[in-house]
Amino acid sequence: MSTQPLRPYTGIRIIDLTRELGSYATRLFADLGAEVIRVESKQGRGDRQQPPDVAGLDSHRFGGVPYAFLNANKKSLTLDLASSAGKTVLADLITHAQIVVYEAGEQADVSLADILAVPGARIVTSVSYFGLTGPYSHFVGTDLIAQSLGGIAWLSGEPDKPPLQLAGQQSVFVSSLYAAAATAIALWDFEATGHGHVLDVSAQEAIAHSLQNAIQVYDLEKRISSRGGEGVRDATEAAYACKDGYVFLAAPLSLPASWNGIIQWMTEEGFDGVARLHEPDWADRATRCKAAMRSEFKLLFERFVADKTKQEMRDNALKRKLVMAPVSKLADLQDDPQLVYRQYFQQVSMPGFDHTIAFPGAPYRLSEPLWQIERGPPESGRDSEAVLAGLAASQKTAGGQS
Repeated sequence: MSTQPLRPYTGIRIIDLTRELGSYATRLFADLGAEVIRVESKQGRGDRQQPPDVAGLDSHRFGGVPYAFLNANKKSLTLDLASSAGKTVLADLITHAQIVVYEAGEQADVSLADILAVPGARIVTSVSYFGLTGPYSHFVGTDLIAQSLGGIAWLSGEPDKPPLQLAGQQSVFVSSLYAAAATAIALWDFEATGHGHVLDVSAQEAIAHSLQNAIQVYDLEKRISSRGGEGVRDATEAAYACKDGYVFLAAPLSLPASWNGIIQWMTEEGFDGVARLHEPDWADRATRCKAAMRSEFKLLFERFVADKTKQEMRDNALKRKLVMAPVSKLADLQDDPQLVYRQYFQQVSMPGFDHTIAFPGAPYRLSEPLWQIERGPPESGRDSEAVLAGLAASQKTAGGQS
């Protein structure tokens, strides 16, 4: 008898008809036990060719880095969805699934109407850039467009510079998080009542709902937030260069422990610039928010830390209670002490490799070991035979029962 805890979505079948939006939502369910079947054409979905490539792999068959992350734990089934036979198989798959996650748009291989026409109750979650209705519903979207029309680009960057796109395809992840949460709630109701649901998730709306505290600021103060936060920034709040990279420091007067820690550190090392920080103008908050003071502090502080590594800066931050942390590169993360201690990275077998690779772990920690990476991202069509055999067995069983 197995002693493994029952995972939350064991026994739940999800048909994944996404391309990018919604792809992380289905991955979240797969990590907690759901059977996620990624349906794609014989040529494979376009997301397999998203750069950067995984070194040593045929990206057409196995996909690049974004594909690997978003599709771990999933199965891949290839169908000719332009043919009646392929559409029939897809309809049979949907019949035996509790959830369908669908990315609407002109590139979709099937229509939402085709999915909804399949008899039976289930959760159908549509994810698109602007939703299924409204004047923008037929617009072509991208991550940059969603961030711009969703408002987050307006809040990102420096006050005197243009809006800034957040890195990392944030609209893909934000819309997936909202889609996953809404789908989980709908599934709970479906299991309790047997009633199906159709969910309409808009990436623009998901971004707009994630604008830090901008909505609350307008609601309470009737003020539109803009780049630069509250409009004032202390001279000590920025990223600064050190010997082998950058650190971010925040030592405003409102954080006296951090400000006093910097002064004490400079004093202990006999830094000649510390005397300037004892002068009266540094005790005035309004003065410290001027551009001239920011420029002056940057020159002074970077001179002080020019011979110090990020590791030395981290050690001093902990020792002196400074609000300061290294700015990590991707290459730094695998050896990050916090991530190493929490055993964040997992060793995962990848198709085409004769060894495991380090893979990002769970974005949360539960009291029981419910999260698992059981398989790497699938080669195109890898699971077609097994999935179709299981479907045939289900149909035979259903036929015998009827």
